[in-house]
Amino acid sequence: MKASPSEQTRAHERLKALARDCFGVCVSSLTPLAGDASTRDYVRLTHAGGVRPSSVGMIMPEPFTKETLPFIDVCAHLGDIGVRVPEIFAVDGEAGVILLEDCDDESLEDAWQRGGWKRTEPLYDAALDMMVLIQEAPTEPASGRIALTRRFDPEFFTNELHHTRKYAFEKLLGMATDERALDAAFRELCEEICRIPFRLTHRDYHGRNLMVLDDTVIAIDFQDARMGPATYDLASLAFDSYVDLGAEARDYLVARYWETCSHRLFSDKEEYERALRGTAIQRNLKAIGTFAYQKEVRGAERYLASIPHTARMVREHFEKRRDSGPLRSLIEPFLEAFLA
Repeated sequence: MKASPSEQTRAHERLKALARDCFGVCVSSLTPLAGDASTRDYVRLTHAGGVRPSSVGMIMPEPFTKETLPFIDVCAHLGDIGVRVPEIFAVDGEAGVILLEDCDDESLEDAWQRGGWKRTEPLYDAALDMMVLIQEAPTEPASGRIALTRRFDPEFFTNELHHTRKYAFEKLLGMATDERALDAAFRELCEEICRIPFRLTHRDYHGRNLMVLDDTVIAIDFQDARMGPATYDLASLAFDSYVDLGAEARDYLVARYWETCSHRLFSDKEEYERALRGTAIQRNLKAIGTFAYQKEVRGAERYLASIPHTARMVREHFEKRRDSGPLRSLIEPFLEAFLA
């Protein structure tokens, strides 16, 4: 649940005060920023002079403590290992607000939409390098970092797919499902991808969560980071549900990751690509469930436009894996309905 209007008003006033304390200038305007499928709200604070023209306020749905809020802890960890993340200027947990660096409005997705692969190839290179940096940093749980103590597991992944069954297949499409058969097929896939070597994952590593500022890629929305399959973030980036990168870009990213580090994780390229496509099946099906939930529960119909593209990618993943198992046959009627 998002903050109520009265809570937002109080949060706005507190953010203005924090900006004044941090930068020694008053806030001349405060503008709401478009959010995504999140319970957080964001506003841009324009400063009346000073060395920084603006900052961004994050408004949480409820108060928090600095020590237990994943966003703050994960931000610190990523910054420590050299990942470019927004600077945190000030935190007021009691007021439920965080004052952040303004990373401007252009996401990697926006850059792609404006310039295509020709313009964004260097940016995607940088995004892939950042992903590898996240994966190859030390991951000792004893460090106390929240992200390093959380892990994907087959049950977690399976529950995400049942979310898709409920909201996408049954509610959005209005189709009957064989829950028991789907459960067995879901679990088989999820157990398989959890046998992939684990590394630290951002968990939502796609073009909408990577900002571009002065040709530098900045990671945002990283609060759900956790240990997971090494192919998970690549599946999110290369098989982005929000934007169709095209075969050339996808193939390039898949090949470059193999050349960069995957050859050290998998016995051969065939094993790597099967693992990647299996991860992508779970990830893309999960995304379809999220889009359906946004429409069915929150009334946000704009997400529905991303479903056909995502369904086409799921089909492609099965074809690339040469899968003829029960999961493919069980979900094909739903994919067909999404593409009708």
